[in-house]
Parts: sequence; structure tokens; C-alpha cells
Amino acid sequence: MNKETAAVNKNTSRTAYFAILSGVILLGTGPMFVTFVRANGTQVAFYRLLFAAVMLAVPALRSQRKRSPRERNKGQNGWLVLGGIAFALNIALWSSALNHASAAIVTVLDNTAPVWVGIFAWAVLGKRQGRDYWIGLCLAVAGGFLLVAGGTGVGSGTEPVGIVLSVLSGITYAAYILVTQRARLEHSSLTYSWMVSLVGAVVLLVFGLLTGALAETLTPRGFLLIFLMALSSQVLGWYLVNEALGMLPQAAGAVALVGQPVVTTLLGIFILGELLRPGQWIGAALCLAGIILAQRKAQIA
Repeated sequence: MNKETAAVNKNTSRTAYFAILSGVILLGTGPMFVTFVRANGTQVAFYRLLFAAVMLAVPALRSQRKRSPRERNKGQNGWLVLGGIAFALNIALWSSALNHASAAIVTVLDNTAPVWVGIFAWAVLGKRQGRDYWIGLCLAVAGGFLLVAGGTGVGSGTEPVGIVLSVLSGITYAAYILVTQRARLEHSSLTYSWMVSLVGAVVLLVFGLLTGALAETLTPRGFLLIFLMALSSQVLGWYLVNEALGMLPQAAGAVALVGQPVVTTLLGIFILGELLRPGQWIGAALCLAGIILAQRKAQIA
């Protein structure tokens, strides 16, 4: 490798790490918006995906026009629908959990998705998981228990229903990861992101109308906060992370996964005043270490 090529690679890596850092920070701001909106999870999730679908529509359609007719017809649209449904469930559960638990607890439990992916691959697909994966699973479970146990009780602001919703959010996030791995073999990242947002918004619209969850009136401030969350977390945050992961080693995915809870926890302390107890800090560290280990060692494909 000559000096010129090495310099180009070094600049590319710097750009990628800056992009992933910026993306993780934007993703970590999501819970702050939800907390200040003060609306039910279905409503927040619906408008977040709706705004994202509108913002992604023009870039996605332009990208599609540049592709040949053969490339446009390639791929099964069923994966797009499944991705939209899984993401809609994840965002709705995640938004609902934030009304019943601290941002740090919800975000850490939501990001246990790689652990659930590994369990699914082992139990359903028959993939043998190595010792390191099971060590990671045990660390994540033990850390999650310490985090949750230290954050519940009278006056803590964390209710049992918030814990349950957070765990379910992590499971649906795992489903989304599995569907995305399959769908991205046939669809571009931009097209997939747009269709996931669009399908997810339609799913939540139907659910919201049937259950009355969309009947509540949102204030102009609420709409503005959800729009800003859609722009920062849904559109810009995921775009930057996805672009960076295409230029960085696979291990960087673990950094992105763990970075979001860290950012959310710090913002929760300074913005929401959600102080963690010493036992919770230990639990969060153990849980995040377990998530990294499980993600890097899980046999999925």
C-alpha cells in the first residue's frame, strides 16, 4: 500500500468514525423528545414514522429512478412489510415504556436485541452458540437485573409495566434486526428505511384508529418535538450510522449499539435529572459489556 492510498484510507476512517459518533449522539437524543412530548406511545410512534416517511420519500424515489427496471423489480416486498411491522411495534413499545420508566433503563433494555437474536438463532434455527455468547448473555441478564432493581420502588419514577414494555421493545428490536438482515440483501438502505417508515406509519394508523390511541389532541409543541425527533433520530441518526458501518469493521456495530444508551443516560442526568445509583451504574456497565460480547459472538446466519 503506497502513502497516497494509506492517507485516503485514514481520511475515510476518520470520516466514518465522525459519522458514527454524530449518528449515535442523534439516536441518543430520542428519549428526551419523547419525555417532553407527554403523549401515548402509539401516537408518538405514528407521527415519528409518518414524518420520517415524508422526509425520505423524495431521496428514495430519486434513488429508485436511477436503477434499471430489472433492479427495481428485484427483491421480495414482503420483507419490507415485515420490517415495517417489526419497527412499528418496536417504536410504539419503546415510546410507551418511556412514560413508565427512566430513559436509561428503557434504552439499555431496548438495546438487548442482540441477546434475543442469538437466543432465536439457537432455539429456532439450531445455530450453536459458543461459550463467549452465553457469558455475554449472563452478563447482560445480571446487569439488567441490577439496573432495574436499583431503579424501582416508591418515588423512583420506574414502574413494573415500564420494565415489561422495555423488554418487549428489545424483543421486537431483535425481530427487526433479523428481518433487516434478510431485506438488505435485496433492497438498498435508503429504500428500505423509507418503506419501513411508510409501512410502520400505516400499521400504527390502523391500530391507532381502531383503539382510539390517535384520538388525543397533540399540541403544536408536541408536533414540533416529534418532527425534530424524526429528523434527528429516524432520518439523520440512522443514515449516519448505516453509512459509517459500511466503511468500518464489523466490531464498530457494537460501539454504535452501546453508544446510544450511554448518550441517553448522560442526557437523562443533565436534562431530566434522572440520577443513577451506584448499583445501577455497575448494572448498566455489565449489561452493555454483555451486549457487546453477545453481538460479536452470536452465530446467526
